[in-house]
Amino acid sequence: MGFNNSSRTLNAGKNAFSAIANKLFILILTFVSRKFFIKYIGIGYLGINGLFANILTLLSMADLGLGTALNVSLYKPIAENDTRRITALVNYFKVIYRLIFVGVLIIGLSLLPFLKYLINMEEDIPYIELYYVVFVLKSAVSYLLVYKSSVLYADQKNFVINNIDAVVNSVKVAVQIAVIILFKNYLLYILLDVASVLIKNIIVSLKADKEYSFIKNDDKLDKEERKTIFSDVSSVFLYKIAWSLLNGTDNILMSIIVGTITVGLYSNYYTITSAVELFIGLLFTSLTASIGNLVATESNERRYSVFKVMQMVSFWICGFTVVTLAFLMQDFVTLWLGKEYVMDNLMLIAIVINVFFSTCMRPVWTFREGTGMYRQIRYIMFVTAILNLVLSIVLGKLLGASGILFATSISKVTTYFWYEPNILFRDFFKKNVLGYYLDYAKNISVVAIALVICGAVFHFISGVSILTISLKCVVIFVVVNILFYLFYRKTDSFKVLLGRLKRVKN
Repeated sequence: MGFNNSSRTLNAGKNAFSAIANKLFILILTFVSRKFFIKYIGIGYLGINGLFANILTLLSMADLGLGTALNVSLYKPIAENDTRRITALVNYFKVIYRLIFVGVLIIGLSLLPFLKYLINMEEDIPYIELYYVVFVLKSAVSYLLVYKSSVLYADQKNFVINNIDAVVNSVKVAVQIAVIILFKNYLLYILLDVASVLIKNIIVSLKADKEYSFIKNDDKLDKEERKTIFSDVSSVFLYKIAWSLLNGTDNILMSIIVGTITVGLYSNYYTITSAVELFIGLLFTSLTASIGNLVATESNERRYSVFKVMQMVSFWICGFTVVTLAFLMQDFVTLWLGKEYVMDNLMLIAIVINVFFSTCMRPVWTFREGTGMYRQIRYIMFVTAILNLVLSIVLGKLLGASGILFATSISKVTTYFWYEPNILFRDFFKKNVLGYYLDYAKNISVVAIALVICGAVFHFISGVSILTISLKCVVIFVVVNILFYLFYRKTDSFKVLLGRLKRVKN
């Protein structure tokens, strides 16, 4: 047994560094793999890949948000070294996850007769039902043995899982590239996804057994404990269903309204933005367990101080990300895949706006996970999801694929964008939320200034090459960092962050 008693800052740093470093190599392999995929298998299969992935995002609601609920439930017993309760929680969730495995298989396979209504292509793809079954199998096996990973996450040992994930996925992507080139076989390609998920879960399970040998005991939760857990899970469940409906319908609607080929084109952009959001998400996800510990042990003022630092970092990263994607994404797609795979600028704007909100909301989401703040916000996501569905259909008919993405941004801004911070500030910081929105407005102004300056400079840089992209990267890096440094240099949050970095360095 070995609970992690190091400092929150050190643990968070190790988790963030390992996650980002390990994912970076996989990202490079993924970009290479995508180029070979389009060349040897085709854009039509890429569209199917994106569509099925979106359908399975909806199926992911079947986990009821158990992973989050289990992590939150484990923070306190780990802090108190209560091995009996930890084991009882793990055993309780083990049974539920096995039921979910069966449920995902049943629900996923029951959708087979409806595939023809979701696919909109001029030419049929053979064996498409078989491909879909493999996707369902991949989603189902992701729930096998996964409950043990929660102990590692809650004990701030994300880096252990990140390292395992990096090795398994690196091997998988390398083998997939070989399969694409040698066999041009889509079935083998997706079967490797299934195998990698199962292998990773087995390795993580064995690692958890080794680190925390006591979880093999047969301790059980009593009736009252199960009732409390169920109450927490039900709140997370409602939130996760709504989240899946909000984020798991874009490709489906795009396929029905615009065409499945468009899903394939958009998936290239999504590969870029999801990679960016993944790295940013890893940074903040690595802080979740630390925030859980912080909430359990520190004062409101201390919580708020940490949040302010996180928000500053989030805005800074967000500004750099938005400006970079706005000016370089089209160039990158051209260089990576070819000009024929570039989508229009309206689509680019819609994508960048979506990334903006996903990035800037990270600190709020991290505190939501760390505090278990689901009961207070479980209904607002339903409002967001329903609004998004209605707007996506309307704007999709009017503007095409970009309208569907604009609908997502509009539904977020008008609902949880302002609602979640209100709850967080009211219930956990005990402060007025107005300052939070003023900071947002100020930071949006900084981003706007950066966009104008960079746009003016790039007017004199023409053509698309590694050289021009590199030059633009340098300009963006300098402009954005200078602007945000000037904006934040005298703030308490900046001074606190510098102090923390100096202590870690020493």
